[in-house]
Amino acid sequence: MTFTDRELLRLHVEAVWGVSLPALTTTTIELSSQGIQPDWVLYIGKLAAETTYIWRPDITLTQRQQLEDWWERGQITPANYKVHHEKALAPSHSPAMSLATVQDIARPLTQDDYPLLEAYSTGQGNYFLQPACAPLIGVIKEQQILSIAHSSRRTTQACELGVETHPQARRQGFALAATILWANSVSQEGLLPLYSALAENSASIRLAHAAGYRPFVAGTTISLS
Repeated sequence: MTFTDRELLRLHVEAVWGVSLPALTTTTIELSSQGIQPDWVLYIGKLAAETTYIWRPDITLTQRQQLEDWWERGQITPANYKVHHEKALAPSHSPAMSLATVQDIARPLTQDDYPLLEAYSTGQGNYFLQPACAPLIGVIKEQQILSIAHSSRRTTQACELGVETHPQARRQGFALAATILWANSVSQEGLLPLYSALAENSASIRLAHAAGYRPFVAGTTISLS
């Protein structure tokens, strides 16, 4: 299935922050006052063809004007606010490893791997094995998990990747293999695999590119301090 950048943005924001967005038919959206509210007051999504503004409903007109003026003038962060920049990516290219290759490196993890999960991250075995985190993919060498990929957030249409690697096992292709196999498993469910990272996390963004992802939005969240 092919998605427009607006549709990808909606899927990303709904997955990461658990909110429900209306169809993005305009470039300025206000969240419903009902349901979950994000920790930010404004999300600015710079797409290829336009910029979309998503507002939390409890922001006053004065606050909106202040933030709009700040954004248009490109000034430093306004007082009493915090700003974070991210990139969100979707699969659009062939990954750097074939599926056959990654299946020799990584595999799905099951309840039988609970002891290994606990050894990898004490107290987190049950978290990783809950259905919301599926598919759960790991790279195991000598009975030790070296890299793990899972669905950090899941909706009825998309899954956002969570991936981490043991510090001593980085730059060996393990995270890439786990990421590719995770994305393949998500796609087999009929869902869209998504990837996001802070804009300054160049290593994570390089991993995404190697896995076949390309950015569809440069996002900025503005929160009250």
